[in-house]
Amino acid sequence: MAPYQVDRSQAAALISDANRQQLDVFQLCIARFGISEADIYARAAALLGLAYHPTIPVGTVQMRQVERLEQLQNIRQVRGKVFDRSLIYAAPTLEKFVRLHAQLLHSPEIRGRLCIVPLRALRQSLQVAQNPALYREATQRLARSWPHASAHLGLGRFKRFLFLGAVITVALLSAWNPPFLAVLIFLFLALLYVGPAAFRLYASLYGVLLGTSDDTELLDDEALPTYTVLVPLYNEANLVPQLVQALQAMNYPPEKLDIKFVVEASSPTTVAAVEAALTHGAFELVVVPDGKPRTKPKALNFALPLARGEHIVVYDAEDIPHPDQLRLAATLFAQHPDIACFQAELLIDNAHETPLTALFSAEYATQFGLIMPALADLNMPMPLGGTSNHFQLAALRHVGGWDSFNVTEDADLGLRLARLGMRCAMLPSATREEAPISIWPWIKQRTRWMKGWMQTLMVHSSQLRLLQMQLGWRDFLFFYLYIGGMVFAAPMHGIFLAKFSMEALYYQGDLPSRLAHAWPYFIVLSMAYGSALITGILGLLRLRKPLLIVFQLFLPLYWLLTSFATLRAAWQLAVDPFKWEKTAHGKTRIRRHLTVHEENDSMLLKLAQRIGLFNNAGN
Repeated sequence: MAPYQVDRSQAAALISDANRQQLDVFQLCIARFGISEADIYARAAALLGLAYHPTIPVGTVQMRQVERLEQLQNIRQVRGKVFDRSLIYAAPTLEKFVRLHAQLLHSPEIRGRLCIVPLRALRQSLQVAQNPALYREATQRLARSWPHASAHLGLGRFKRFLFLGAVITVALLSAWNPPFLAVLIFLFLALLYVGPAAFRLYASLYGVLLGTSDDTELLDDEALPTYTVLVPLYNEANLVPQLVQALQAMNYPPEKLDIKFVVEASSPTTVAAVEAALTHGAFELVVVPDGKPRTKPKALNFALPLARGEHIVVYDAEDIPHPDQLRLAATLFAQHPDIACFQAELLIDNAHETPLTALFSAEYATQFGLIMPALADLNMPMPLGGTSNHFQLAALRHVGGWDSFNVTEDADLGLRLARLGMRCAMLPSATREEAPISIWPWIKQRTRWMKGWMQTLMVHSSQLRLLQMQLGWRDFLFFYLYIGGMVFAAPMHGIFLAKFSMEALYYQGDLPSRLAHAWPYFIVLSMAYGSALITGILGLLRLRKPLLIVFQLFLPLYWLLTSFATLRAAWQLAVDPFKWEKTAHGKTRIRRHLTVHEENDSMLLKLAQRIGLFNNAGN
């Protein structure tokens, strides 16, 4: 007992501190003094002469299915049966232990019916006992509360193939360009390309002028609420050590953290890796039973009822958030209670690894550094990122959580928040991520993203009048111009390139006159590419990565890859709408650090030389 002894005045101060912040004294001791949870409950049980066990044997819990699953977080005892003996498993608070001591003096027979267990073990057993209810809630909650916003109910087979036909028809008509439809097709293409291009330019310039403020005075430890962190993992055991380090580096009182690693049961190596890392008092493992749909949002919905925080954030396995991010988010939530969600900026750590990662970095720099801040300031629907989105837990539950059947669940959730009049804003904090370093993983990731946008477009178009009333005309038109434009314009880059190549190969003699008739299309495409180029440059300059600008020369090839991924997404939507193609992380050859560091310009120069962009670039 010696290492943990404190005098009476220190104990009184500790108890007073815990009561003032409405914390369990045991959890406060675990967080502040590094005592293991098993040790503190074992010692408390020994002081009262009670039985103790570090786990609850599988299959011994006797518990009916709970209707309000959010109540699970408050349960501290559960009935069990071992062979023919009934007993109670309990993880009492210090206050309950004191009362229990008084009870034992008058009723010593209680000792034979009570077994003390660590709180983490109790919660894991509760989850296992409630697996059927949690799984049912994860897959059906949104469909029950908001049927027309669920991809599960809004994507019938006929509608999916009809959408595929629409994408192919629009692309083929644009390529064929029949004379009797020439004017209509040109106007349609102009709307499809020029509208989003103009908005990107406007939003980017607006974002540059808007700037960011970093002079917020952060809340002190006592004023901070409990914060839940959800980390969905699947076949990512190799990333667990880095992830644990990043989470332990967070500047947030550990006694107010509720960090849940949400791991699919079909990923046993990842489950084992997380179990080995459960040394931090705030860490918990949530194992999601295998079953359809096998998606990230299904896993998040499974863990949602178990969240104990006032606020909640999602991080991916490869994420390295800024250490102050949670504290900053909690501060801004306190200052702006009308905001339901804060989206942190996403930065690419390995931007200088390949031309593909450089282009990906520019895309993120534009989206999260310029366009989304402008959308937030204009109070328009925000297509959230798949990670580092911070929610008020009550607002997230009110909107129905994530759509377990939408493979781009983040963007869909941003639109649902907007439809219910809930505001989103950008958090002036960054999370560093890893971009795919080769083409096929990038194609698979982009296919999933585009398929999710298609799902979102179809689902939310099922009640057009209601959508318009909820969003208003400005945001309603923005949704179709920006999202619809992205979905239908992307396949045409490859088609236009093929068409112009054929013109050049087979009609060389008459090529000037034929291309003279195509000048309007050149203007449209030039505006589209030009806006992407300008916004990419602005985004990279804002991040102080000017050397990456040279890779913008490959932007047309990048859009060709997007064309292929979009057509693949439309086909996959028709034949396998809920397939989740997991992006493999941990593939970068660049060593990632927990602290922010400058780009290695010498590596960039060597890469540029290797691909022939510069000659003697180092001279």
